[in-house]
Amino acid sequence: MVQLPEIRHPVRLAAAVVGVVLVVVVFGGTCTAPDQRTLPPPDPTATTQPEETTTTIDRSRVFLQPVAGQTTTTLAESGDAVLRGTVTGPNGPVPGAIVRIERLVGDAVQVREARTGDDGTWIHEGLPGGRMRVRAYAPPSLTMLEPEVFFLVEAEPRELQLVVREHAGTFVLTDVTPSSPTVGSDVNVAVRVLERVVDDEGVARTRPLAGQPLQVRSSGWVFVDGPGTTGSDGVAVFTFRCEQPSTVTAAAVLSDGVEERTFPLDVPSCAPRPTTTTTTTSTTTPDPDETTSTSAPTTTEDG
Repeated sequence: MVQLPEIRHPVRLAAAVVGVVLVVVVFGGTCTAPDQRTLPPPDPTATTQPEETTTTIDRSRVFLQPVAGQTTTTLAESGDAVLRGTVTGPNGPVPGAIVRIERLVGDAVQVREARTGDDGTWIHEGLPGGRMRVRAYAPPSLTMLEPEVFFLVEAEPRELQLVVREHAGTFVLTDVTPSSPTVGSDVNVAVRVLERVVDDEGVARTRPLAGQPLQVRSSGWVFVDGPGTTGSDGVAVFTFRCEQPSTVTAAAVLSDGVEERTFPLDVPSCAPRPTTTTTTTSTTTPDPDETTSTSAPTTTEDG
């Protein structure tokens, strides 16, 4: 009879046996069937960032196109200089005239204005120094055609005597076609009526007078046709006819319904018809005893 060894710690032996059995079950299940469990979903807050790299770009050979521009400068708005003076015209001092003071700094222009009093005097204080351009005008008829240009020293008082001239009135220009009319031909006389004015900026201008009642009276020509007023460009064209050689005079007559103004026109005379000279030459084969004969020239009148 075999005698078994004495088991001193039966509880420890049972725990060991159970552990062996669990190990066999786990490894056996792993080898016989795949694990059907799924992995938990990824954390939506987790992000994968690419590895950052730093590269130095060489811009030493990059060519930039030049950009047009201007240098801006802060212009002084005030100072201690003073300009004063008088404005006179054809009839003496000009009250209510405008004195335009322009300070020129590069392309910039600072503009100030002063008005003359009843005695034609004016003054403007608190000016900065610099290059100045000053002119006076009194629309619609008085202005300076050339301004005063000078350099004003800072804190300098300076006096100017400004003289305005009259730029006003109506005048006419004329053009005749043909320039040398002859008997039997028609003559076109274009008359343009213009007016001299000074605008609100003091600029002397010339503008056409549209719708101006106009006649052209002539001695030596016979009137054929013509409008009664000027067109939008201030022009009216009249047609005359030369009927006999004569010295011709003409004048444009403007009327405002009450008064007539006459403007003499520079026009050519009416010349005779031009004449032509023809020469007839006959040539025959000369015999020893014969000579070639040539006829004398004859003069005829055209028409």
